[in-house]
Amino acid sequence: MRLFHSPGIKWLGLLAAASLLSGCAGTGDSSAQSGRIRITSEPAGAIAYADGAELGATPLAIAPGNHFRSGFVGFSYRYVGKLSIRKPGCETWSTEVNDAILSKDIHARLRCDPNHQPAAPSPVQPAGTETGDQPIERLERIEALRRKGLISEEEYKRLRARIIEKL
Repeated sequence: MRLFHSPGIKWLGLLAAASLLSGCAGTGDSSAQSGRIRITSEPAGAIAYADGAELGATPLAIAPGNHFRSGFVGFSYRYVGKLSIRKPGCETWSTEVNDAILSKDIHARLRCDPNHQPAAPSPVQPAGTETGDQPIERLERIEALRRKGLISEEEYKRLRARIIEKL
């Protein structure tokens, strides 16, 4: 029996392969096609973080490959990580990122306290003194970042050692 050698089956297989490959082309938006995505927030001016590393204030444009880890997940090579957006007086917005999320622009709507009052600027410190943070406050702050997954265990240990070294 010569079922797989018939011209009809060959054309059907070729048509199926072409259909599958054309679906991979996608249309996407122009910023994702250029390798950059825009990150915006409401309200604007929030600070964006990729896996705990500061990216800058929103709105901003980034190349995901420069900021998020990539590697094999199963049989696919993908971006992975955590994107967080923070602004004083607002709840932190965060999401686990992957190729689907990083293939288009990201907009975060932050929930903010309407009664939030910005902290008063700290007085100028005399030359040679700490920049206003007490060691205990700094240790508590990096511990909170570690618990929230915004910094790795390795980053936490390195920062903790640096704070304790200055005591």
